[in-house]
Amino acid sequence: MGGYLLSSAFDSKSGQMILVALLIMVGSFYTGTLFGNNSPIYVSQLPSNSSSSSLPDIYTFSNKVALTYRKKPLLIPDAGMNVCPLMFNEYIPCHDVSYTEDLLPNLDLSKREELERHCPPPEKRLFCLVPPPEDYKIPIRWPTSRDYVWRSNVNHTHLAEVKGGQNWVHEKNQLWWFPGGGTHFKHGAPEYIQRLGNMTTNETGDLHSAGVVQVLDVGCGVASFSAYLVPLDIQTMSFAPKDGHENQIQFALERGIGAMISVLATKQLPYPSSSFEMVHCSRCRVDWHENDGILLKELNRLLRSNGYFVYSAPLYRKDKDYPIIWDKLMI
Repeated sequence: MGGYLLSSAFDSKSGQMILVALLIMVGSFYTGTLFGNNSPIYVSQLPSNSSSSSLPDIYTFSNKVALTYRKKPLLIPDAGMNVCPLMFNEYIPCHDVSYTEDLLPNLDLSKREELERHCPPPEKRLFCLVPPPEDYKIPIRWPTSRDYVWRSNVNHTHLAEVKGGQNWVHEKNQLWWFPGGGTHFKHGAPEYIQRLGNMTTNETGDLHSAGVVQVLDVGCGVASFSAYLVPLDIQTMSFAPKDGHENQIQFALERGIGAMISVLATKQLPYPSSSFEMVHCSRCRVDWHENDGILLKELNRLLRSNGYFVYSAPLYRKDKDYPIIWDKLMI
């Protein structure tokens, strides 16, 4: 009898312990579910340069500097991709000037075909990583980048020399300074944008209140027009060719403005129909009136219903051909 009572007591205690253990397990499960996502993530730090000689294999990079081209089949070396020589730090696929020069006899220069994309055959395409410029720095963040970027990141002195008088860009110690000017922004881009707002709203509002939300800036220069549309909550896409002004698109991208290398020549732009409320051309050097106005048809394809085409060219007033061009555009 006593043994039976002892056995019953033992079974009762065992059951209680099992029940408690189950409760703890269930509680742990829910605790992990609720709070598991908040656990910190630890990232190991790379050793400093001083200890590079003792780096483990995981931190050893065997990439070498070498100019290599694509081969068939296309394979990435086990040792990793080669790095292109530093002189290729501004290399842009399909915009290689030396390759395009060989094609000039077969291109229609009157239609600016030489500024379009021309991709070499696969065996002549580079197959190495394009290196950053010397002394490259982490880009300055927006909104400061609207006015200043590091010189070493976009070291194009020629553009500052030829456009400095028009307030495009100025050298300022280690920085490039963008004062907000431009060829036609005599009093700065903000004043120019406000004048456009007055024209589209009968002086009752700005471009945004006129229904302008997305703008395409043709021949954008360093994209100051787009930069000063940001406060109006207007999205922009800017483009310009890679021409004698060097790669001015690099300035736009370094400033944090959406831009691409492109040109209105013989091919459609890579945007869907009815993409923009405004297309802006301020001395953009596009011959809209040539070839029966076919480029105006492309412009019309891109504009939404009741959109605006801003054609700004006051510096051409003294040009004897300007009145003729203007009349053709107005037909």
